[in-house]
This record gives sequence, structure tokens and C-alpha cells, in this order.
Amino acid sequence: MTANGAASAGVEAAAEAAQQQQEQQQPSSMHLVIDVDASEEGNGNGSSSKQPAVVIKTLTSAEELQAVARLRAEAYYAEDRSRFADSFKKQFAAQEVESLRSRTSGSNGRPQMSACLVALQPDSSKVLGCIDIRLPQTATGTRALGVPEDDAAGCYLLNVVVSEDWRGQGIGKALMAAAMAQAVHVWGAQRLYTHVEADNEVASGLYKSCGFREHSSEEKYANTLSLGRLVLLIAAAADAPAVQDTLFTQQA
Repeated sequence: MTANGAASAGVEAAAEAAQQQQEQQQPSSMHLVIDVDASEEGNGNGSSSKQPAVVIKTLTSAEELQAVARLRAEAYYAEDRSRFADSFKKQFAAQEVESLRSRTSGSNGRPQMSACLVALQPDSSKVLGCIDIRLPQTATGTRALGVPEDDAAGCYLLNVVVSEDWRGQGIGKALMAAAMAQAVHVWGAQRLYTHVEADNEVASGLYKSCGFREHSSEEKYANTLSLGRLVLLIAAAADAPAVQDTLFTQQA
């Protein structure tokens, strides 16, 4: 077996082993159908036509786990044009499968530390995007990395990735909204945090449209705020969409 073949087999084996444990340990959570309007994020031609609905749900299956790992590998190495890029992507994906499995299901007596949501194309169950939630200390007993030390009820959102062919159609915003809703209504978060690069206007606009604002600049948060060119953003539980919000229809 080649090195690339071994890495690919590793992804499949780790994901398959995770599937049963993942399905057993996930809490009951929202399964949402979201109508994505391309005009909401501006498609450049003024069209207001509706795109097909996407389903946003908690990651559960081995196939979803593999797809998320591959999607993140593609995004992480998007600028790598070296002859080693494919090998790097396969290695990254194999590692991400195991890491994500551990974070979202717990292992060796450790509680679940994160949740992962996926956006699916309903007619094919193709993974179009994903997002992670680092759960609040009140749910896990451990402070979520990225959350200020004195906020036990704060959670952290990260790893928002949308497949290149589906960008600009509102899926990123839908994932953020669904993650905020789950963090608050399922995991009991009172505040939500994320970081954004100071010069990333697109990401900043997305977060602000979801209710995030720049965090307090008090001195006690200096270490959290001063992560290179990153800015810490915060949103309140009240900014999270309610389940009955018109953006969502709950699917049985």
C-alpha cells in the first residue's frame, strides 16, 4: 500500500470506529432545515432566486466525519502549490478525523468538549460546510480555549468552513446562526466568543451580522485580545436565534 493509500485508509478506519460511539453519545439537539437566499450575502447580479435548502445538523456519521476532515484539509492547504500538497492534505485529514472524534464524543473518561455542525445538501447528504463549538465550562467542567478565564458560561465558535463551490450563498451565516442557537439552547451558553483577523473584512462582516461585536478592551483581557492580528469578538445569548425563528423549521 502506498503512503497516500495508507493515509486514506486511516481516515476511513478511524471514522468507521468513531461512528457508533458518536451516535450513542451525542445529546438530543436541533436538526434544522434552512432556506438559503443567495441575495443575502450579495451574489453580484441582484438575483433574489432561492437556492436549494440545506440541512444543518450535528455531525454523527462516519461519512460526515471523513467529509469534514477532507473539507478542512482542503481549506488549510488551499494556498499550497507544492508537489507534497496532496500528501499533506491526506495526513491532515487522517489526524483531524481522530482529533474531531475525540473532541466531540469524549474519550478515556473525559467529557465531550466540542460539538460539530455540518451543512448538508438534502438530496445527496453532501457536506457543504461545517463549524465547531467549544462547549462552556458549565457543561464540561473545563474552560473552553479562547474564552476569558472568568466566564464559565462562555463558549467558543471556530472552524467555519464552506466548500469552495458553495461560498457566497449564505451557508456560512446559516452555520454561525445554527451554532449560536445550539450553544445557547442545548448547551446553556450565556456568551459566545470567536476570533477574527483584524484585516479580514468579509469574516468581520459575517460575525457582525450575527450579533458579534468587539470584546471589552479591559486590561484583564489583554492576553486574550492580543493574539497577533486577531480580535476577540463576543455575542450574548440573546443574539442567538430562537428555534421558532423564521430562519429555521425544525425537522422531525
